[in-house]
Amino acid sequence: MDNQAVQIPYPQNFDIKIVVVSAIPMEETRRNISQIFSQCKVVHSFVDVHSSAKGSYYSYCYNIDIESQEHLRHTYDQLNNLPGIRFVL
Repeated sequence: MDNQAVQIPYPQNFDIKIVVVSAIPMEETRRNISQIFSQCKVVHSFVDVHSSAKGSYYSYCYNIDIESQEHLRHTYDQLNNLPGIRFVL
């Protein structure tokens, strides 16, 4: 197997999933996510939201445009500071 890193061409457009505890109201979470995307200068659109089987978490899906690996890293770092965040995919 080749140990070379795969080079991803930028800019990229893809869907990102943000999982947050359901104790945080949906509108508050959506507002917080949008604020982070705006601060990070990420072009984004809301796709949908789903509840986990037990209702403990909400999974928010957004379509985003990312300009570089650094831009992606910075955006993930900021999203991981959201109140009630479980993970970002």
